[in-house]
Parts: sequence; C-alpha cells; structure tokens
Amino acid sequence: MDRPLLVLLLPRRLERIELEAQARALLSAPGAVAVDPARLPLGRLPAGLAAGLALGQAKRMRLPGAPVAVAILHPIQFYLAGALLARNPAAELWYGEPELEAELAAARRRPRARLEQLHAAATARAALTFPAGEDLDLAPLRARMAELGIATGVSGPPSAPGA
Repeated sequence: MDRPLLVLLLPRRLERIELEAQARALLSAPGAVAVDPARLPLGRLPAGLAAGLALGQAKRMRLPGAPVAVAILHPIQFYLAGALLARNPAAELWYGEPELEAELAAARRRPRARLEQLHAAATARAALTFPAGEDLDLAPLRARMAELGIATGVSGPPSAPGA
C-alpha cells in the first residue's frame, strides 16, 4: 500500500517563496513532498492549454506515495492541483490563500479575471483553507496531516512556525 502524502505545489522555487521557512518546516515531515512549478508559466497560457498541460504533468509525476492532500499557495496552481485531484479523487485540496489584492496588482501578464476565477474555484474545492502569510500557523496543517495518516515526524503537539 502506498504511504499517504501531502503534496505541496510550490508557486516558485522553494528559495524564492515568501513562506520558505514555513514550507521547509512542513516539508521536514516524512510524509510531505514538494513539487516545483512547471517550466512553462501556466498563467500566461490560454486556460484550456494550461489545464491540458497540467494533466500531462500530473500523469508523469512519480511520487513516493499516494497523495491524500494537495496544498497550493497561489490560485494559478489550481490547474495542477485539479489534475492531481482528478487522479486521486479521495485527496483533499488545501488552499493557502495569498493576499489576493496584492497578487492581482502584481499580475501584469495574467488576466485579473482568471486569477479571480481560479481563486474562487480553489476556495470552493478546498477542504482546508488558511491565510498564506508570514504568520502562517502550521499546527492546524500538521494536525490534519496526522488525521489523514500522513507521517509528520512530530511527536507531541504540533509546533509553531520556525520551531
């Protein structure tokens, strides 16, 4: 039987995301793996093409277990998350909601309407939502990991970020 996994889809390389410390703390769990972003910027492609490419990427992924939770930190990642969830229908989506207004202001090349649609879709589909800010509390995420049977490697109560 495949071991249960939390798959964290990174919006950028780990070293370049604002939540690097929190992501590293979450990824220290034996049941958590990270997936780097696609080389093609899906947000700059037509929606249908982006969804099709995400399906292909999900099919090619070789994960060391079975995803039971897929976490995203940006609405554009909903393409790949949706493809992974289609292949693993019992898995949950976890959506770390960014400060949407800041993301929309920074979205020079991505249509604002598409980000808003992806945000709404991710919010509606998510089993767990959390604010993806500097003060991200990992305790609820680790607790849900434990409930889903994902190895956390943490004994006792979950610790706060940076601990």
